Amino acid sequence: MSQKNSARGPVRDMIQRFRTGPQRRMRMRQASRARERSTACFVAVTGSSGKSTTVGLLSHILQAHAPIRRQMLNNTINSLIRTLKRHQPDERFVVAELGVGSKGNMAPMANMFRPDVAIVTMIGTEHYSAFRGREAVAREKGDLLEALRPEGFALLNADDDMVLEMASRSSARIVTFGKDNPHVDYRIENVHAAFPDLLSFTIAGRGQRLEVKTQFPGAQFWMPVAAAATAALELGVPAELIARQIETFAPVEGRCNLVRVPGGPTFILDTAKAPNGTLELAFDMLAQAKAPRKRLILGVISDYPGDSARRYRRAWNYTREITDQVIFVGRKISYAKPAKEDVESGRIIGFATPQEVFEHIKVTAQPDELILIKGSGNLNLARIALGFVQPVQCWEAACGMGGDCFTCPGLLVPFDRKALKRLEKRDRLMFWKSERKRSALP
Repeated sequence: MSQKNSARGPVRDMIQRFRTGPQRRMRMRQASRARERSTACFVAVTGSSGKSTTVGLLSHILQAHAPIRRQMLNNTINSLIRTLKRHQPDERFVVAELGVGSKGNMAPMANMFRPDVAIVTMIGTEHYSAFRGREAVAREKGDLLEALRPEGFALLNADDDMVLEMASRSSARIVTFGKDNPHVDYRIENVHAAFPDLLSFTIAGRGQRLEVKTQFPGAQFWMPVAAAATAALELGVPAELIARQIETFAPVEGRCNLVRVPGGPTFILDTAKAPNGTLELAFDMLAQAKAPRKRLILGVISDYPGDSARRYRRAWNYTREITDQVIFVGRKISYAKPAKEDVESGRIIGFATPQEVFEHIKVTAQPDELILIKGSGNLNLARIALGFVQPVQCWEAACGMGGDCFTCPGLLVPFDRKALKRLEKRDRLMFWKSERKRSALP
């Protein structure tokens, strides 16, 4: 009986792949036809970091200028198919985030989307198990430029050599921006951020000078903000409107958004991901900040080759000098190899679960202290801060639901996987019913 049951899984998976293959190809053809019929301007954003913020901010700018369609956070080919099929004739812009998880992902998405504008933010070491280095990531993401329409333009971060090299992969116009590279179309100057002072800088180029004020707590966000602003300038949006929209844009949740607790701490939630290659950007943000007390909550670090212990030990050695306390979540504190006096003094402390961290912060929080929460999304560390501003009943360590806690309907109730799956299925069914009804309209 056990052998029979064990065979069902692989057979069922094979049947599912057989069914979804032709269906996906049919949906891709439908999405491609919808793209070719549209007269809108299609903007694609890719890169190892800053994609979601660039898409969110650029969409925020453009929606004050004309109707738009936006796709962010969910950046797979299925999400792109849905975006193209739901695109309405009155929408003048379609702005989408295109991500890759393995080799061969980008080309079919790019060829289906056929962007008028391609924005590349930076190249990092994401998905190391699939790509094994930045060179392979750059080759994969560079496929986007090969699908760029000749009359369009590519917007490239010239501070990243691998991004700049992508210019050779398109015959379209190339526009560059950068802070350190002097040979750019748009120069980024006077970058300043030191919490509570939020990020501000100047964009100079094409005969314009744009003073930018943001709601971001870290200097590293100059790159996605500059990408969105320069793209909007190239698309003909007035500079005054761009500056106004940037100043009113709140960071994407989980990408260094702030949670301020009245009479208590301020949290910076950097909980979407934690690739090893960009950790120091977050740590530098904390180092530059001014607060009576600064603490770091560190979860899982991702995307690195070799020994795990070395990564966590390096993170501890770096943050020990810039924080009053480092709190490890999970079982990684042993990797840090802290000195005995640091453990005894409470400079470093570890807890197995996010709920235990929440309980610790709740009894030790001080007014006006700053707490950075940094880690990959698998532990859902955002709940530690959300618990200070709303009831949190779900403390499942690894729920497996996907998405994030900010929008999860299960955040306010004790975890019940079956109930959440039923709710998720109901929401999908309601969506497809509305899609069928919309497509039946003349």
